[in-house]
Amino acid sequence: MKLPLNPQNNNLFLRFYRAILNAPKLTLTFCAIIFFVFGFFALKLPIDASSDSLILENDKDFKTYDSIIKNYTTQDFLILALSPKKGDVFHHDFLTTLQNLTNDLKQIPQIDGILSILNAPLLKSAPNLELQESLKANLTLLSVQTDFELAKQEILHHPFYTQNLISKDLKTAGILIYLKNNTRLEQLRELKNTETNESQKQEIQKLIEQEKGKVQTQNDVTITMLKNLQNKYEGLQIGGITLIASDMIAYVKSDLITYGTSLSVILALMLWVFFGHLRFVFLTLLICLFTLVVSSGIFAAFGFKITVVSSNYVSLLLIINVSLVVHLIVAYLEFYSKFPKASQKNLLYATLLTKQMPSFFAAFTTMIGFLSLIYSNILPIIHLGIVMSLGVSVALLFTFVLFASVSALLDKPKHTTKLSTRQQRFLEFCANLAIRKSKIIYFFAILCVAFSLYGIQNLKVENSFVNYFKDSSQIKQGLLKIDKDLGGTVPLEILLTFPSKITQSSIDDEFEAEFNSLESQDTYWFDSQKLRLAKIVHNYLEDNPYAGSVLSLHSLVRLIGNLGINADDWTIAFLYKNARDTLKAQIFTPYANLEQNQLRFVLRTFDSNPTLKRNDFIIQIRKDLESLLQNEKVQVQVNGVMVLYNNLLQNLISSQVDTLSFVIGIIFLVFLWIFRNLKLAIIALLTNILPLSAIFGILGISGIPLDLMGVTIAAISLGIGVDDVIHYIHRFKAEIKNHSLQDAILESHDSIGSAMYYTTFIIVVGFCAMMSSNFIPTIYFGFLTTLVMLLMLLSALLLLPALLNSFCKISALRF
Repeated sequence: MKLPLNPQNNNLFLRFYRAILNAPKLTLTFCAIIFFVFGFFALKLPIDASSDSLILENDKDFKTYDSIIKNYTTQDFLILALSPKKGDVFHHDFLTTLQNLTNDLKQIPQIDGILSILNAPLLKSAPNLELQESLKANLTLLSVQTDFELAKQEILHHPFYTQNLISKDLKTAGILIYLKNNTRLEQLRELKNTETNESQKQEIQKLIEQEKGKVQTQNDVTITMLKNLQNKYEGLQIGGITLIASDMIAYVKSDLITYGTSLSVILALMLWVFFGHLRFVFLTLLICLFTLVVSSGIFAAFGFKITVVSSNYVSLLLIINVSLVVHLIVAYLEFYSKFPKASQKNLLYATLLTKQMPSFFAAFTTMIGFLSLIYSNILPIIHLGIVMSLGVSVALLFTFVLFASVSALLDKPKHTTKLSTRQQRFLEFCANLAIRKSKIIYFFAILCVAFSLYGIQNLKVENSFVNYFKDSSQIKQGLLKIDKDLGGTVPLEILLTFPSKITQSSIDDEFEAEFNSLESQDTYWFDSQKLRLAKIVHNYLEDNPYAGSVLSLHSLVRLIGNLGINADDWTIAFLYKNARDTLKAQIFTPYANLEQNQLRFVLRTFDSNPTLKRNDFIIQIRKDLESLLQNEKVQVQVNGVMVLYNNLLQNLISSQVDTLSFVIGIIFLVFLWIFRNLKLAIIALLTNILPLSAIFGILGISGIPLDLMGVTIAAISLGIGVDDVIHYIHRFKAEIKNHSLQDAILESHDSIGSAMYYTTFIIVVGFCAMMSSNFIPTIYFGFLTTLVMLLMLLSALLLLPALLNSFCKISALRF
């Protein structure tokens, strides 16, 4: 008996494979050169978890947010929380500890400023000094002239310090740490905004990315030094957006290493159990390592970054690559068992020619699944789609090249390993159940549809930064401490923009000209209308149960009122004129921009509050403020990190619909192209959609929210899951030419069913490895993808053959 080779129908491919098999050493040398070239770039692959990597593409609110940073000269900051072992934060021993901590913080190079109750400016804590004298004296808690009890009372009732530097119960002190700004980065951003030449803009953007990398490195070093201080100061907690970004990067790096090593070990053990040959273990790992390094090098060469979302590309690529290799190994062993006397080259020819089309279409549909992510409008998800599409194409090409060239240098194995009797019985049971009990399968399929429709209606997207981390992690403990005791975590900002005043002045009227000149001075900007509106908005925000610390110009008015001074527009103007620059930078410039004619309100929300619905919260604030200020002729803008994050969350549902619609439509067209049969295309599509819809039903009923990684499950699972259907139907069409319909199903289960069994369990184990992550979205992603892949295997082994048996005719398939 001869191998089923058909050189006429595969002339081009046969020539390609002949070139590889006749010169395997030359092929491997060429591959080695590619490996080392792209390996050099892979070492430079950057990781990014900055706010820029967690925004919608072309988000108009991000432009406003960027202008706020520029107009109000905001600095990145971290919040430390420290509680006394005894007494309250004003206890002598604790103040000594706080002073020691401050001295240690000053030794960290990247820290630009430190604000705590020790150095917070005071205005009325020296009994014999007037306000103007206090301003000049720059009093603090540790000043010689300061009366401790007066200072304590001022801090307790200070609107800028309560829930920022001190908790309401006096059991926690907050320390604000301001990080140095990168002036070079700011200059480059300004230069890019003014540059009109596109090529110059791209060059400037490269420099910006370099500077951002430096900032990220500096921040990581700073946070590491702060974490070292936690060993010295018991109970010290750290919080802030910069910390979240830094820890996310640390988790991404950790996960990349964990996935790469643990998954390789697990896959090696599974390959050994399945095939019983070390050659297949090492061959598979070699191909996976090559694909991973070359793909990473390509990503780096094209300027892509690994983000929190795309950090799972290592495990995804390994899983997809192993699946391709396993199908080749199973086909090779099948030919070897049927034709034991065939030469190694002929066995490889047969394997490559037989698997080239199903492997191509399987990889092609997987790429479609990933490419559909570009419709999400979410930058990290878009990057994941592009990165994985490139990776899958690299995996497809070099899997065939390396499998052929390495195997050509090896002798045939002395024996082959088949599935265990129990596994074969399971596959036979599935085939018989599909043939004889199809009504039972259809009943459960209908139940699955009903379950899915019910669950999908309850899908939600509410996520908090706090819940992205495990309860045992230091970052979560710190975020919870600061969120509950120091006025919240995630910032929200409101801008009131006043119209420019246009007055009709006469050049000849000296009095009016002089008046206009006075009105343009800074001290005349703080008029009664601005103070009145500041009070209205500030009080409204404070009354909201989800708002913690609220700071604005009205905070200054309250401060002055607490000092027993009439806080009118004249007093505010006087204070603005006489305050030191350091004090002005604390109580004026963050909340009033005279050039932009704006008032700014900064509040921090209780991110850990389980009843907080971010979108409803933001919409309600916008609606209420527009109603409160409808007759004031001011423009209201709600912005900040919370708005940007909410925009992303709200886009997840629409993103899921867009990506899923795209991938289903394109894969259906691909099925029509592959199978040339409408019924087969519809059957193949239904086989994959049902288990996928069940996952969304589980998400809705269980209350697990969609997140940045969860939204990719549909496209990824459908892209990977269709591989089994393609391989099965491809084999089924080959078997139907020589067998009856039912016998073809049994033969397909016995042959390609084993490859499906192997690959699915390898994929499942791969995704299970993700559940070891410290990042909660990664854990959910691993669990849900594992579940959907198991459901897709059952669907391919039960529902697919049942549909083929019920609705397909032999005459229509034998072509």
